[in-house]
Amino acid sequence: MDVSSIGPIGSGQPVRRINQPSEQQAPQEARPVSPTDELELSSVDSAAAEVELQNQFRAVRLEQIRQQIEAGTYDTPEKFDAAVNRMLEQLLAD
Repeated sequence: MDVSSIGPIGSGQPVRRINQPSEQQAPQEARPVSPTDELELSSVDSAAAEVELQNQFRAVRLEQIRQQIEAGTYDTPEKFDAAVNRMLEQLLAD
């Protein structure tokens, strides 16, 4: 409230609000923002694709091994030594 003079009633200036909003600036209504749910499947999709790729690789590798076993070329001294070394490393690690 702004009072500009002291005196008899009627001789002063009108009382007005200082922080009165102007007519041009209409107050904006505050609307509540509702939360939104989000679901991201890209990591799930990529994991499923990776599993499928691994399965395909395994199937191809198993077929190669089967063919080598049938041809008699799978068992070699190098593969036997590698298998023995892996087994010893596992036994010594435990």
